[in-house]
Amino acid sequence: MADSSVFTTDLGAVTAYADAKAHGYTGTREEFATLLANAGNNLAEANAAKTAAQASATQADQSANAAAASAKAAASSVGATFYGVEFTGSPSAGTRTGAAADFVFTPGTDTSAGQNDFDGVYPWAGMRRCCCTLNADGTVTVNAYKGQPGYIEDGTNGEVLVEVPLFYVSGMLDVNPRVSAVPMPGFRAPRKFQNADGSLKRKCYLPAFPGSIGADGKLHSIAGVVSTGNKTISQFLAAARLWGETYCINTSADFEVLAYLMTVVYGTRNFQSKINGCVSLYATNIAITGARTGESAVTVAKGVLEVGNVISIGTGNENESVANRRIVTAIEAIEGDTANVKVSFTGEAVTTTTDHKIWRIMQSTGTANSVISTCGSPVSNTDGKHSFVFYGVENPLYGNQWRFECDWKLIDGVVYYCDDPTKYQWSSAADYLKLDTLALPGEGWATALQVDERVPQLQITKSVGGSSSTYLADYFWVNKSGTRIVRRGGYSYNGGDAGPWDVGLSVGPGWAWWGCSADLSIPG
Repeated sequence: MADSSVFTTDLGAVTAYADAKAHGYTGTREEFATLLANAGNNLAEANAAKTAAQASATQADQSANAAAASAKAAASSVGATFYGVEFTGSPSAGTRTGAAADFVFTPGTDTSAGQNDFDGVYPWAGMRRCCCTLNADGTVTVNAYKGQPGYIEDGTNGEVLVEVPLFYVSGMLDVNPRVSAVPMPGFRAPRKFQNADGSLKRKCYLPAFPGSIGADGKLHSIAGVVSTGNKTISQFLAAARLWGETYCINTSADFEVLAYLMTVVYGTRNFQSKINGCVSLYATNIAITGARTGESAVTVAKGVLEVGNVISIGTGNENESVANRRIVTAIEAIEGDTANVKVSFTGEAVTTTTDHKIWRIMQSTGTANSVISTCGSPVSNTDGKHSFVFYGVENPLYGNQWRFECDWKLIDGVVYYCDDPTKYQWSSAADYLKLDTLALPGEGWATALQVDERVPQLQITKSVGGSSSTYLADYFWVNKSGTRIVRRGGYSYNGGDAGPWDVGLSVGPGWAWWGCSADLSIPG
């Protein structure tokens, strides 16, 4: 990270800060200094101009105003940097704009690094995994960053989060989303970075892994476990609140951060065309091809299972009477058998026969850790059978399991939003803002988004009539009768329906299913 201390005392930078304030920047001088110091690919130009300003200020025949003008030019150069994409008509792919005009994004795998030109610019360059202690007041204490001693993902040194530096956005996600590392006219900080008093956080935190409820009853973000299902939205929220009263599960603010960063990088509204995600892994009635007695293992045909798969064993379909939600840990050849393999899994030993069947459910957490680039999937980005990672966040916004969002709901077809995480509930409209400017369409393939300017992070389906490969390329599900909770993203059997714009507003607050989970939302 670049040194920002000189910017807080340099006369020109101070003037540039004042100019930024005049254009709507609400952060402190120190926050502006950090943004300016870390402003990606224009940093060299900014430093050069700042050095020139300092040099001119030391010359007797130059005024302080000249130094200020030079530094303001540097700030202007940095501020002019945004990364965007524009969409027109029905094609899902867009045209890159701003400093991203010539950028290339090709996701990696566990054997290929691909190409990602966003790796070298902020805010993406500043995203990093860390082990953290979650404090009851909502703040986060970083114990170790990835690559440092003490960094471990099993929860023994805290929750695994992704630290995201402050950035600014403009434009609708489905039309012209833009991202900038510094404040610019017409840009705003995402809701996740805003404190209640209007000041800005210099960073926010997202869970690195899908949510799992541990033996302590808390909702966790750790690797090597099965993400939790079969809980209601209220049960997930209660597990999150055990960390502190302002903790919760996924919100529209969490979505906003990822949606802008991902849309600009992907360059398309059809995310699955870049990284398919775990949307076609689900399978039932997989044959067991050899009996085993008292083993945490099963015999199956080659190529049916992979390390990291979550499986159950029973009498058929989704029956789990023999083994429940086990993680595949190893696959070994069987001597003299070229067609089948021994598949070991976690948990107690069981006895299996060829009358039993396997249910292949989803991927366990941490299965995308083998990807050798910042973004991509193990093995394949197109087969729909693998988790993916985006700058440290595993399976963000879609795939593997649906995710509940808890800060908004539907009551008789009208959207209601609550900004206070201590007041989320599904029994009434008390403490919720009625967003009656939003008129929801019926079910169908989403073609456009809409927003109530009072809640800019909540961009919701405006119209339908597209397809799995046009416009937003995701499906919108809705039931306008009664209270309906929010699910997003699709699960391991949704195929082309899945994606970040795949929103389900069709079930009530008492609904629970294995195919829906929730991620931890960190307030600090």
